[in-house]
Amino acid sequence: MSHPNSSSPVGFQSANLFEWLFSNPFENESDFTTAQQRVPRGSNEEKLLIDEATDNSLSSSQLHKDALILAAGLQAIHGLNPNEVVALPPTPTCKKPEIAPLVLIQVPNCLPFATAFLGTIAAGLTATLVSPALTSHELAWVLQNARPKVIITATACLGAMKEAISKQDDKAAFENIPVYTVDVGGDKYPAAPTTTSQNDWRQLLASPTGHKLIKPTTFDPKSRTALILWSSGTSGKSKGVMLSHHALCFSLASLWHNADFYLGRPQRWLGYVPFYHIFGLLNVLLLAIPTRSTVYSMSAFKLDAMLAAIPKRQITYLHMAPPIAIMLAKSPLVEPYARRKDFASVAAAVTGGAPLGHAVVLQVYDRCGFRIRLGYGLTEAGSVTVQSGISAEEMRSQSDDTGGPHWGVEVKIVAEDSSVASSKAAKAGDAGEVLIRSPGLMLGYLPTGGYATQTAPDMSLSADALTPDGWFRTGDVGIINPAGSLRLIDRIKELIKVRAYQVAPAELEAILCSSPAVVDAGVVGIYDEDQATEWPRAYVVAAGDKTEKELTALAFQLRDVVEKQTAKYKWLKGGLVFVKAIPKSPSGKILRRIIKQSGVEGFEVSVYKPNPRAAKL
Repeated sequence: MSHPNSSSPVGFQSANLFEWLFSNPFENESDFTTAQQRVPRGSNEEKLLIDEATDNSLSSSQLHKDALILAAGLQAIHGLNPNEVVALPPTPTCKKPEIAPLVLIQVPNCLPFATAFLGTIAAGLTATLVSPALTSHELAWVLQNARPKVIITATACLGAMKEAISKQDDKAAFENIPVYTVDVGGDKYPAAPTTTSQNDWRQLLASPTGHKLIKPTTFDPKSRTALILWSSGTSGKSKGVMLSHHALCFSLASLWHNADFYLGRPQRWLGYVPFYHIFGLLNVLLLAIPTRSTVYSMSAFKLDAMLAAIPKRQITYLHMAPPIAIMLAKSPLVEPYARRKDFASVAAAVTGGAPLGHAVVLQVYDRCGFRIRLGYGLTEAGSVTVQSGISAEEMRSQSDDTGGPHWGVEVKIVAEDSSVASSKAAKAGDAGEVLIRSPGLMLGYLPTGGYATQTAPDMSLSADALTPDGWFRTGDVGIINPAGSLRLIDRIKELIKVRAYQVAPAELEAILCSSPAVVDAGVVGIYDEDQATEWPRAYVVAAGDKTEKELTALAFQLRDVVEKQTAKYKWLKGGLVFVKAIPKSPSGKILRRIIKQSGVEGFEVSVYKPNPRAAKL
């Protein structure tokens, strides 16, 4: 069964992302802007991005100006030319994907993030965004595949970045790579700095004398990669998701088309969802520009800071991962704010990235007075579906789905055993794999092993994920109900969802099996209802006969091994279970379904203390 949105994206024209964002695209009624969603033209001097802690701010005008200055700096100082592109083999969604010289940005939410990212786009270059939480081991893989020409990283991440650079085999390509730093806590941008070091990111804002910004001579927004984000895969290594200018512009227009919470009110949002994540980047930072919204940026989430900011800033709409919804429903910190009706300015909220029970949605509504709407999206496809409406009646009538497709997005259910080449719809009401097609889909995955190689780029990952007629296979299992809404019921893919992040079991298994004390290992996700998230749990076959005391000691040793090589959200907070054997199919594939259904018994060791409803993510 398939369900296209009732509106068609025929009226949406391709555009350069930077130019489109600042062109007031929602000012007039159009195919993608209803009369209710029109955003009147206003002053470009109004505050667009405000640091919640310091009140330092950027207007739309200054962000536009500084982005162009930084763009000129990237071109003039480092010779980055937007016409020097690498053309990749065709994919089902693009005949000729192109990648311009690449700038890697590894910075948490802050004002410099916006200028660095948009400056890269304004220069006609390709940006790649990575989490500040990545270890040197993980960063080394990203560097190997992305091969950036310039790096902008947070001061706190500089050590890991340097170590990752030192691990590269291609010394010639990386030994002189420029690395700029952002002092997130100390930078007073946009105020003029008192001093700057040689590698301070502000060196890129020193306007090059006489440099005229180089524009691409040939530019197709549908094939030019604007952004590469990183999504974990079952291979155990993160995959670079290539998103075009056109895909990003379309996704933003599609989001706003269905923003029925707007109601003509000037929007004020909190920016604690990471901007390097597709959710935070599209739904918060970038969407704020054409909608003239104000974003109060927070470099890290803290519940008490969020609660205090809502009445202080008169926040109108909240974006959150499910664990934040759990806190709003259950944390005692919320009670005084609820009693004072401090959430009165909030029309509604949206959550995504992981499942959230309807009971929590009801608890938040009863306590705080606003509805949390469920949405569904992916790095490869942007926002796909969202529940409509903000009333209690609409909330109760949508208790078991993630809403209908966004404008211009098609969703199809196919039989789970369909081949890659097939995308034939399943019968109405039948469960099957969720497929997505829209102008917002990725161009494809960055070739395995990188794109700057002497051999033909390996596009097999893209071929596996995209059908010949351009549908993206999500690996999720769902049903389209008679009203046209999508209900997710399971996942085919083996990824573990830790909060809004993805964890590949194969990566953790490889790390565990690298220990001489481990014969075999299998990792699955276990769901924590209190935290509304999954945690990785490892099932381990230990070498030799060991007592329970020795196994306990080994469990903590393996915990330390994983911590040293992975970001915090990948740690084994679900514990370790020592077993005699890992169940596998005749072909050697781990039978995770049997493990998750408690089909494997063993000696369990908890290597982390419980942390009920932590107020900091």
